[in-house]
Amino acid sequence: MVALGAALIWGAAVLLSGGGCVTVPTLGTCPLPQEIEHGRIVQLVRFECDPFYQLRGPGKGLYQCDQWQQASEGEKSKLPICEPVCGRPKSPARPLQRIIGGFMAARNNFPWQMKLVTRHNRTTGATLISDQWLLTTGRNLYLNHSAKARPEEIALTLRLFLGNGESAGPVDRIVLHPGFPEEVDLALLRLQRKVPIGEAVMPICLPQKNYIEPGRVGFIAGWGRNVLMEHPTSLRYVQLPVVDQEICMAYYAGQGKDAVKPLLGNYTFCAGMSRFREDTCYGDAGGAFTVQDPDDDTWYAAGILSFDKTCSTAKYGVYVRVLGLVDWIQETLAAA
Repeated sequence: MVALGAALIWGAAVLLSGGGCVTVPTLGTCPLPQEIEHGRIVQLVRFECDPFYQLRGPGKGLYQCDQWQQASEGEKSKLPICEPVCGRPKSPARPLQRIIGGFMAARNNFPWQMKLVTRHNRTTGATLISDQWLLTTGRNLYLNHSAKARPEEIALTLRLFLGNGESAGPVDRIVLHPGFPEEVDLALLRLQRKVPIGEAVMPICLPQKNYIEPGRVGFIAGWGRNVLMEHPTSLRYVQLPVVDQEICMAYYAGQGKDAVKPLLGNYTFCAGMSRFREDTCYGDAGGAFTVQDPDDDTWYAAGILSFDKTCSTAKYGVYVRVLGLVDWIQETLAAA
């Protein structure tokens, strides 16, 4: 009951105490009404969530005393829960903050963007998708680790920082996609403790429809290296267009055999440079390719950056296509 608050609709507030329903003093703003002829007073409890959380459960969180008692005592699944609001930043990114080398993110533009520091202080990215889980790439996790390293060993070397700069605490679990490393460069990270959600820290929504089509523009943010090959002190972002997958695959197929090549396949898509020839670079991988759906004014993670080695020298960055992996993500979170 910690995450939920009970507020009276009218009548006496009903709280769970010692396994039974107890009537507590009436609220000052809601006196006990008089009895009515051929009727009765029904005590109701309404659950309300804190700001930046939304209620999910039966009956819109409205309970009679006996219903609440039964759910609280033995049927936990019937109690409503407060889930974090996703994809609704108070200060969404706008394409008017351009500076040399990309856009400098204003405060809370990308509250889902986390900084992931791996072994030997390698800076990369991770994307918050709930108050306890993040997406990043498998390749990020294995930076400075051997291919034989176990996920539980890698977890001990990771440090995560929230958008407000505070530590997110230890990572207690890593789940690599079954297709890693041959087909899908994606992994889930679970924090030891849930993080409080607010303006500065908010998850991004998982997509429920396809946003990836050539010409569509998305936002990608991170702490990747700049033109001086230094990691910036402030979060930056660029707007990049989706490009035709076949053109992208043909481009990388034509690179020399010694060239560093991305993982391309059914679970990827490519994005080109911005009109100012800005691009992602080392350290941006793990960040989300985000799009804002005008139908519901919500931001979605259409992709996760996998190949961040472009740095304006290669034509295309490569992203993991999230839509085709939503089922795996949700099943993993539910099983935990």
